[in-house]
Amino acid sequence: MRILHSVLSGGFYGSERYCIDLAMAQARTGHDVVVLVQDRQSTCAQQFLRLKAEAESAAPFAGALRIHILPRVLPAWLHRVAAWRLLRRFAPDIVHTHLNPAARRVGRVAERLGIPHIATLLIHYNEREHASCDGLVAVTQAQRNALPEKVRAKTAAVWLALPAGADAAIARVPQAAIDALRRQWRAGDDNVVFGSVGRLTPAKGMDVLIRAFKDAFPDRARGVRLVLVGDGDDRAMLEQLAGGDERIVFAGHHADMAPIYRAFDVFVSAARFEPFGLAIVEAMAAGCRLIVTRTDGPSEFLTDPRVLWADPGRSDQLATQLAAAAPAGRARWSYDLSKLTVDRFAAEIEAFYRKILSTRGVIARESGQSSTHER
Repeated sequence: MRILHSVLSGGFYGSERYCIDLAMAQARTGHDVVVLVQDRQSTCAQQFLRLKAEAESAAPFAGALRIHILPRVLPAWLHRVAAWRLLRRFAPDIVHTHLNPAARRVGRVAERLGIPHIATLLIHYNEREHASCDGLVAVTQAQRNALPEKVRAKTAAVWLALPAGADAAIARVPQAAIDALRRQWRAGDDNVVFGSVGRLTPAKGMDVLIRAFKDAFPDRARGVRLVLVGDGDDRAMLEQLAGGDERIVFAGHHADMAPIYRAFDVFVSAARFEPFGLAIVEAMAAGCRLIVTRTDGPSEFLTDPRVLWADPGRSDQLATQLAAAAPAGRARWSYDLSKLTVDRFAAEIEAFYRKILSTRGVIARESGQSSTHER
C-alpha cells in the first residue's frame, strides 16, 4: 500500500511522535510511505529525520520511508500547490493527516484528487476541517462517543502507544545520568521527586499542580521536589506562582526524555484536558508511580488499581494524593503495557485503512499492483 502522512508542525510533541512512529511501523511491514513535513530546520523535521535514520540503522525497512520537507520560505498558502504536485507524483492509496493545518492544506487536496483522506483527532473534532474526511481516527472510545452520530460511523477508536524504542532507551539509561539529573534538581537519595512533562499551557494544569504541591508540603519541607519539564507561554506566570520555592524546578525542554523519567519517582499529570497522554505511558515504561487527573485518555487506558486520581482543576484533591504518595519514597512500579504497543496500533489503523478503501471501492496497491479511485 502507498501511504502519505502529513503533519505541518514546527515543534515535536505527542502528535508528531505518533505520526512518525506510525509511518515507521508501516514501512517496517512492507508499505511504501512518504511523510510530508515543513521546514528542514524545525524541531519536527529534525526529529523525524533522526528517528528514521536510527530505525533504518537498527533494521532495514521491508518497505520504504521517505521524509518530504517543504521549504521554510514557502508560505502556507503554497503548501496546497506543493501537496498537489507530491500527490500527483506519488499517487498514494490513502492520505493520513495529523492536526488541522495538514488536514486543511494536504487532506483537502487529496480529496479533490479523489484520494481517500483519513485524519487523526489528536485534539478536537472540527466540522470545518474533518467533515469531508473519508475516515477519522479517535484516540479513545470516549472521544469517538462524543462525535456527532453521522461522524461516528466513519470513525475508529485506536489507542496510541508507547513511542517506538522508548522502553529500550529507558532501560539503557546509566545510573550516573539519573544521579546527575537529581543533583541538578537538588534532590538527594532521600528526596521524593514529583515530575510532570508537557507544554506550559492552561490545558496541562501546571498551575494546579504547583498550588497542590505547596499545599501538600507547606513550610518548605525539604524531603520533596517538584520538577516541571517543558516550556510554553505560561512559564513566567508559573514561576511567579511558585514564589521562589527552591523545591520547585523549571527544567525547560529536554530532547532526551528517558533519563528524565528514570529520575522521577512519581509522575503527575494535572491536566485539565488530555485526549490520551503519551507522557503518562512513557512514565509507566520507566516505572514511575502515578498521580493522574480524570481526563478522557487516562480514564480509559489506565486500569491499574494503584494509580491515584484527582478531578481536573481540583488542587485540594491533588494535594491529598501528593501527600499520600510521598511516604513510599523512591519505590517503583511495573506495568502491563501489552495493549500500548506501536505494532498493535499500526495493525488496527491498517485494518481501518482497508475498511475505508473497501467502502470507497479502492483496491490498494500490493507488490506493485495499481489502484483504482472512484471518486
